[in-house]
Amino acid sequence: MAGCSRFHFFVLVVAVAAALTPRAAAATGGSTRNYIDTIIINALENLRNHMAEGWPDLGVPPLDPLDLGNINIDINSGSNRVQGSLSDVRVLGLSSFTIDKVHSQLLTLKVDLELGIPLLEINGTYSITGKAGILPIYGDGPFRMDAYNFTLKGMIDLGTTEEGVFGVAVLDLDVATPKIEINFEDIMGGGEMGDFVNGILNSMAPDFLQSLEDQYMPLLEETIRHEINQILHGNSSLIRKRDDSVNDYFDRVFANMRLSITENGQDPITLPVDSDDFSITLFNKTLTGEVKVGPGKLSGLSTVHRAGDMTLLYVGEQDEAVWQGEVGLTDLQVDYRLRLSLPLLGKDLSFSAKMSFVHLSFETDVFLHQSDITFAYCNVTEIGPVHFKETGTGPLDTSLYNLVINVLLGEMQGVVATTVQEVVCALLEGAFASG
Repeated sequence: MAGCSRFHFFVLVVAVAAALTPRAAAATGGSTRNYIDTIIINALENLRNHMAEGWPDLGVPPLDPLDLGNINIDINSGSNRVQGSLSDVRVLGLSSFTIDKVHSQLLTLKVDLELGIPLLEINGTYSITGKAGILPIYGDGPFRMDAYNFTLKGMIDLGTTEEGVFGVAVLDLDVATPKIEINFEDIMGGGEMGDFVNGILNSMAPDFLQSLEDQYMPLLEETIRHEINQILHGNSSLIRKRDDSVNDYFDRVFANMRLSITENGQDPITLPVDSDDFSITLFNKTLTGEVKVGPGKLSGLSTVHRAGDMTLLYVGEQDEAVWQGEVGLTDLQVDYRLRLSLPLLGKDLSFSAKMSFVHLSFETDVFLHQSDITFAYCNVTEIGPVHFKETGTGPLDTSLYNLVINVLLGEMQGVVATTVQEVVCALLEGAFASG
C-alpha cells in the first residue's frame, strides 16, 4: 500500500495507573478518552501536585506561589509610556487551573490543550515613571493585578525530541485574559489624581501582564513538558497492550467507513467483466467455444467491522510504531452472468454465491521520524464457507458446464478477495490520513 503523503503518525501504548480525578474527567466531556488524552491529563495533575515544592532537579522553583523577584519594565502603548521596575513580584493561583480541554486522536502527533484559571493574583511593589500623552506619571508603592478567567491554550506536538527520544517535540502556549484589573497604590501621591492615572494604567494592564508572562511562561512550559515525558519514559521500551479506547476508536473508524461505502455507492460494487476461448475434443472432433462472465456485482461491503482486538506496539529503541488488527465482513454476495458458447449451442446462466464471512488483516510499520504511513501488509486472510446457487442450466447440466462453473467459482473467490482488499485497505489508509 502506498503511504499517505501528508500523514504525521503517532502511536503510543502506555500503562496508565489510577482513575481520572473529577476535574480531569470533565476535560473529556464524559466521552471515551484515548491513551494520549490520559497521558496529558495525568501529566497535568502531576504538575498541579508538584507546584508547591517545585522541581529542584530541573532548577524550577515552586510555581504556586511563584516568586519572580525584580522585573524591569518598559511599556509603550500608543501615546503612553511607562518605565521602571516591579519588585518582590509574587504570582498566586497557577495551581488552581481547570483542565477544560484535552483533545487528541491516536493517529496524530498534535494535542489541543486548554486550561482555565478563574483568578490569577499578582502583587508586589513598583517604582515607575512615564507619561500618558503630555501628563507625567510617577510613583512607588505596593501594587496588585488580578487577571480574571485567565486561559492557557496550547498545541503539543509529540514525536522525536532534540535528544533523539520520543516525547514532547513542540509545546506552544498562548494566554488569553478577558478582564484584568490593576491598582498602583499611591501613584501620583494618591487621591483623585491617583485614581485617574490608575484608570489609564488599567488600559495598559495587558502589557504589564505580558512583561510578567515572559518570566513565568517558560517555567510553566518546561514543567508541562517534563511531566508528560516522565509518563512516557516511565514505561518499558517495548509494550503491547489491549485497551478499549483503541477498539472504541476503530469502532468509530469502521462506522464512518460503512457510511462512506454507502454514500459513495460502493455497496454493491461492480465486478469485472471477462471472457476467454477454450477448445474441447469430442468424438475425435475439436470444438472451440467461448466463456463470457459479467457483468457482476459484490454486495455486503458496508458490513465492514472490527473482527478482533486492535493492538498498538511501540518499540522505543527503534522509535517505531505498529498498528495491528483484523477486519471482518459478513454475508458477502456475488452475482454474475455467465454465457457459455459452443458451435450451434449457447447457454446463458446466472449464479450467485454467498460468503458467510471474509477476514482481512493489516499492519502498519512506521518509524516516527518519517512523515508517511505505510502498510506492512493488508491482505484477505480467510474466506468463510461459500454457498453457491445457479439458474439456467436445465438439460444442459453437463460435466462441461459443471467444470466451467467450478473453475469460475475458484476464480471468483480471487476476484472477491482482490476487490475487498482494494476497497477496505484504501478506506483504512484514507482514515489514517485524515486521522
